[in-house]
Amino acid sequence: MAMLLMNMVLVPAVSAQTNENIGINAECDDFSIEKEYGTLFLEKMGYSVELTSPIPLNNLEGNVEAVAFSISNGGYIIINVNDLSVPEFSTTNKSPFIDGNKSYYYNGPLAYVEAEELKNREIKTTYIYKKEKVSKSKKLMELQEAATEAQKIQTLSSTSGILSHSLRTWEDDDIYCGPIAAGITLIYFDDYHDDDFVATGYENQNDLLDLIIDNYIDNSGAYSWELRDGLNSYIADRNLANEYSAYSTSFDYNKLMSLINADKPIDVLTNNHPTFDDHWVIAHGYYILTVPYVDPQYYIIVNNGWGANGVNVLMDDYLVSQVWIE
Repeated sequence: MAMLLMNMVLVPAVSAQTNENIGINAECDDFSIEKEYGTLFLEKMGYSVELTSPIPLNNLEGNVEAVAFSISNGGYIIINVNDLSVPEFSTTNKSPFIDGNKSYYYNGPLAYVEAEELKNREIKTTYIYKKEKVSKSKKLMELQEAATEAQKIQTLSSTSGILSHSLRTWEDDDIYCGPIAAGITLIYFDDYHDDDFVATGYENQNDLLDLIIDNYIDNSGAYSWELRDGLNSYIADRNLANEYSAYSTSFDYNKLMSLINADKPIDVLTNNHPTFDDHWVIAHGYYILTVPYVDPQYYIIVNNGWGANGVNVLMDDYLVSQVWIE
């Protein structure tokens, strides 16, 4: 288990009373507390950035639940307006919310849809992203005090781990997320564990994904057992069944950490998207923040299934199962 040391930046205290009742009328709010909190949160992570272009995000009940900021040098961060939790951020990928004139629904990490698009669509998920209100000024002050204390001791440690190499960033509008997750996992094993995993003629996106959907995993929504069984059939056909197997369980953070530490990616199923419910992502890292939080904040770093690595998502009940090879 790796230990990541992060330098802290001392930030002057600010008045945090301008938007304590956020969520009632977003049009009258500049999200100043959220901006201050997000800036300090990222500085605590080692990033000195400016947050711009706040866009309010509604929950499925139609109330403002979160705000998305663009990060000055690339990236985005989403902050819950009720409890200042940070469900999702990336320092490398563009914000999925790019038009300030549009309204958006947000149902937790990676679950976003334009309001106009949702008008005539059935909501398929039963997961509802909604947080209880807390004193935001108090929570901001706690983070400021943690920064001050960390300045005195110079460093703050956080448990973390990451794969040794980057995942492929494959995407294809005509192929479902399950086969894509399987393909990215298989090619990682071929690249960095055992070059017998993928035959030479299939070591590319198009041929490997076509092979998967034609023979092993249907190009449709895949349950965890379907992904697992398809991978095991593939492994058997590659004459690797004596050395490797695919497994599936409900989401298990401890198992995820052990696999990442062993340089093995994990396919993780989410069930919070408003219009298609389930979605497969590929975990390639994790970290646990412990200061100043009473309860540790457990994050996983994922390939979002749409062509981007490095998306940090906060653990919650929307993470339902996982499939892996070892």
